[in-house]
Amino acid sequence: MDLRLFLLSLTTFAAGVAESVLIGILPPLASDLRVSVSLAGQLTTLFSIAFAIAVPLVTWLTRRWERRRLLVAALLIFALFNAFAALSPNYTSLLLARIGMAACCGLLIVMSTLLASELAPPGQQGRAIGIIFMGISASLVFGVPLGVQVTSWFGWRGIFFAIAIYSLPLSLLLWRYLPDSHSSALPGRAGYLRQLSHRPLWLAQAVSILLLGGHFTLFTYFTPYLAAMLGMTDAAAVSGLLLLIGLAALGGGYLGGWLADHVGPRLALVLIPAAFCLALAAIPLSLHSAFFIPSVMLWSTISWMISPAVQSFLLHSDPISGSAGVALNTSAMHLGVGLGAAVGGLVVALAGVGWTPWVGLGLTVLALLCAIGAATYRRNAERGSPDALRPGCHSRTAAP
Repeated sequence: MDLRLFLLSLTTFAAGVAESVLIGILPPLASDLRVSVSLAGQLTTLFSIAFAIAVPLVTWLTRRWERRRLLVAALLIFALFNAFAALSPNYTSLLLARIGMAACCGLLIVMSTLLASELAPPGQQGRAIGIIFMGISASLVFGVPLGVQVTSWFGWRGIFFAIAIYSLPLSLLLWRYLPDSHSSALPGRAGYLRQLSHRPLWLAQAVSILLLGGHFTLFTYFTPYLAAMLGMTDAAAVSGLLLLIGLAALGGGYLGGWLADHVGPRLALVLIPAAFCLALAAIPLSLHSAFFIPSVMLWSTISWMISPAVQSFLLHSDPISGSAGVALNTSAMHLGVGLGAAVGGLVVALAGVGWTPWVGLGLTVLALLCAIGAATYRRNAERGSPDALRPGCHSRTAAP
């Protein structure tokens, strides 16, 4: 693996740990800050909201910065916010630190993705983006248990100190080994408008929102689903299955990028939601069979394949505004997570947890329809249809 891509993956690993680590440390954090566990849990919810809002805004405000310098600066500021979180005397100050982290995390992921796509050899852009997403998936598998362990040794503040310390040598390595980016400035308002106004581009964004929404409709409530449908309440058994799901997720990002490179982003955009529909439907259908564990592992893997494929599609379909598309897609992923959690909650309240995979499947079918629409429109562009978005079309609306 290219050392530079590995360093970028380590960067997104740090961002992923910062986002998800609270899952495992809520009780001691809530006790120390003298708030309820439910209120402490809102730090994660508000992080996701701040992330989704901040990514396009901060990316636009820093669009004229050279990308390597911007990445290193964002990582150093990210370290400062983590140190601030570790020293927070109360809930409000920790919340402000989390909001600052969210803005930095979004910038770290967007810049890492764009730099990886620049560094990739011809025909391997998708795999390079997939390596970046492997850092995020690895943070979910290893970051949360690591956070629990560090908290048991040093308290919950220790994990934020650890993230800050981790970021410092990483910033030096990024500065040392990454080349100056030769790309032009990130697109301004017109680039975002172009992404949101052209049908294949916003349909591709909808694929991310709907597919991840379908995934998290079940995944958010997966533990109660196991208890209700299989009577699986043993903590060791549930933890073991969740570990298998996490391990299965590790290679999903790379596989999604590999598929986009081998069959093209347009076809990959359709194949992944189609495969995800089958995997999600297989979960309730295989509940009491030997296929259940393979089904949930496949479901987990495919859920991580979609983002590299979508981002490859956006960068390939309209290169001049592709960086704006990556920024918007990073927000879209968090909107999908929030959508799935909200829909899943309604389903559990109104119909029962057993319906979550079927409602999630409905959202995923909508994602597949959006993917077909985006791919069809993109195919018309490749064939030279005058009413479709042409790849690399440099219209006035794309100017920074």
